[in-house]
Amino acid sequence: MHLFHRSGLALVAACAVLLGVSGEAHATAGVVFVHGTGDQSVSSATTGYWTQKSIDTMRNGRPYLIVGYPGASCAGFSQCSWGSIVDQIVPWVNANGISSFTVITHSNGSSPLRYMLTHTGAVSANGYAVNLVTSKISQVIFSAPDLTGTPLADQVTTSGSFLNIANAVVEFFGGGSYNNPAVVQQRTDNMRVYNSNGTFGGTQGATSIGGKAISVVRGNRVYANLFSSDAHCGGYLYSIGLKAAALLGWGSFNAGTDGFIGNDSSGYFGNIIIDDGRLHHHQSRRSCHNSGNIIAQKVANAPIPAPSQQTYPPETAVAAAGQACNNYASGYATDFMTGNTVWKYGCTTSQLNNGQVEPDCLIAYGYSSSYKIPSTASWNPYINPNYYLTWNEVCPDSWHGDGVCDACLVAKYGFDATTGSTGSNDCVQAPPGGSNWCGALAWDTYYGIHNYTVVKALH
Repeated sequence: MHLFHRSGLALVAACAVLLGVSGEAHATAGVVFVHGTGDQSVSSATTGYWTQKSIDTMRNGRPYLIVGYPGASCAGFSQCSWGSIVDQIVPWVNANGISSFTVITHSNGSSPLRYMLTHTGAVSANGYAVNLVTSKISQVIFSAPDLTGTPLADQVTTSGSFLNIANAVVEFFGGGSYNNPAVVQQRTDNMRVYNSNGTFGGTQGATSIGGKAISVVRGNRVYANLFSSDAHCGGYLYSIGLKAAALLGWGSFNAGTDGFIGNDSSGYFGNIIIDDGRLHHHQSRRSCHNSGNIIAQKVANAPIPAPSQQTYPPETAVAAAGQACNNYASGYATDFMTGNTVWKYGCTTSQLNNGQVEPDCLIAYGYSSSYKIPSTASWNPYINPNYYLTWNEVCPDSWHGDGVCDACLVAKYGFDATTGSTGSNDCVQAPPGGSNWCGALAWDTYYGIHNYTVVKALH
């Protein structure tokens, strides 16, 4: 297996652009980004959906357009969906002299594109024929596409509720109105009809629609290990929610899934250029795990390795936020130091941005409202003497490497281990069935005070 280093891939992509691999005039070859389910403005699609950093990675220096359209209120086959996209692309093309462009979609953003590529004679609300757009499309890159529907849409439109799944996943249904047209469109029974009656172009196993090459970027499982930066890319809360959906089988009835879209749906047709076990549904729009750089190479028509050859050093650097013994979970525990029952605070999503300094939020997620770790500021409760009623010294450095994962040291420095390049790391994850000791603030139910306690964390 050939090893492609990230720096090497980036160099190939850069050379491809400079040498004009695509055969297009770089100044007039653009990129258009089309978001998925959700009523997004151009601004919200830019900052909240894709993020500027991810956009800049994928567009590979080319002029670009971020589309905002009613992706929840309108199904992909409705004029208010595809027509709005057309009405934004045509003026952009004319104003910037764009001769051709790549379209990058995410999730259900594939549906209006499939409609457009199949109905080139359709006319938008502003009177633009679809072929004014499709004639200039050089290629389409579907990221985490919903090509045959998702059981999640079946679940929420049947029950009328979201079945208690994490709030982070609600966004993928447009923010909470589960029976909106775009979600109903994504039901698996409806998508079978749309795929068979010509509503949406693209037959099973095909690699193009209407002569336009289709590439697919997808993840095939959800990696949510708190102790790995892989799971934190793009925000750990998304990893938790999508992992829950995957475990419940809601992302797919019978195939692997990125948590929201099953492999049977994302792989229905198209040339799969990324098939990554670390790339869940949210991360596929945030350029995580080198996906953005590979997409950038595809934009430039530069050679890219096959998915089986996309081997990179694993992202195992443990973020400070992931080193402290599941501090996002609350519950009763026994303090090893006193034998008393204590209430381990934990950090709920409502606590995370409540304007207060929540100790376990700092450790579990790396921040609490506007405060971030590491920090030695007096407001940090982990190093504030007022929180250590029975201790003479607060968070001494001698606790480094003592066999206990001390949350206060993670808050103070970003790690808990002996200083220097070597030495034991107290905040490592035990193997399944194992345990380790964790020092954190908790409420001592015997003394009726909050204090630093040491509890056993099981894994």
